[in-house]
Amino acid sequence: MHCRACDTLLSDFESTRRNANTFEFVDLCNSCFKEVKHIIPVIERKDLITSVDIDDDLDTEGEPEDYKDFKDYIVHRNFNED
Repeated sequence: MHCRACDTLLSDFESTRRNANTFEFVDLCNSCFKEVKHIIPVIERKDLITSVDIDDDLDTEGEPEDYKDFKDYIVHRNFNED
């Protein structure tokens, strides 16, 4: 599956992101989704997030205070799976 906007190959996390109103797949990579995330409510499969899906440059305003802890957990979990 590729991003509708830039044709980048989507990760499992990106390819399962759905519009919360229509339940249709959003089919945008994280970079492209960042531009519209404030206007599209989504349902995301947090269990599919990998360290590749976590962008240090993403605006975390409005994210839970434990976002950094969650990010560290994901990075640590994926590192230990190897």
